Amino acid sequence: MKPEDGMFLGPREAAEMGFETDGAPEHSCEHCGKRLEPLGVVLNGRVAWVGRRECGCEGEAEAARIEEDKVRAREHAEREMAQERKLRSAGIAKRYASAEVSSAQCARYLREFADCDGSGLYIHGGVGTGKTALASALARKFVEAGYKVILTTSISMLESIQETYGSEASSRDACHGYGECDVLVLDDLGKESASSWAVMTLFQIVNMRYESMLPTIVTSQYTLYGLTKRLSRSGESETAEAIVSRLGGTCEEVRLPGGDRRRK
Repeated sequence: MKPEDGMFLGPREAAEMGFETDGAPEHSCEHCGKRLEPLGVVLNGRVAWVGRRECGCEGEAEAARIEEDKVRAREHAEREMAQERKLRSAGIAKRYASAEVSSAQCARYLREFADCDGSGLYIHGGVGTGKTALASALARKFVEAGYKVILTTSISMLESIQETYGSEASSRDACHGYGECDVLVLDDLGKESASSWAVMTLFQIVNMRYESMLPTIVTSQYTLYGLTKRLSRSGESETAEAIVSRLGGTCEEVRLPGGDRRRK
């Protein structure tokens, strides 16, 4: 039999093929002490001794199981870290990373999301009623499902766009980032300035998502009627009405009752 480079063999096979075996190392099982046959590989017409055969004893099997557990634990930790990075990248704060969907309406929305046709949620309630926690829980579910999600407050979103002001292309790209992601979760709508620029920018993003039938999830202290008044306070009543009309036409209202949970 003609040996081939890369072929594994023991001392007996090596001797039968005419190779020198005097340099074969001795191995013994570290668990039971049994002598183990060395293994070599044919390289350039010579045998390089590179390992040994497995013992098969219970000690060796137990060590292999322990090592497999360690590997699985490392892989699990790596997955957890990767998932945490995804949550942070989506805008989900550490405080709300483990938040759960506490609303039956919102849980139903998640179950039926595949057939939502771009519809979203308008979650409103007083200060401390759990709006941000609920929004974060929803965002996390979408991230875990593989969607591109942005969770941001309306103030932070407008600030991030304003920071690009002066570069038309950058401002346009920033708006499109919010307007084109799979799911936009806009927290605390109504807290932002009601300047003409702010209201028009909000309209641009809401309208972009409305026309593309992309779901938007909004939280606010205000009812839809109250939001119209809030956005109109600097005189942009028509644009405010257009924003609220699009949200009202595409979002299911979710009211969170109760007082400020943070004070309890």
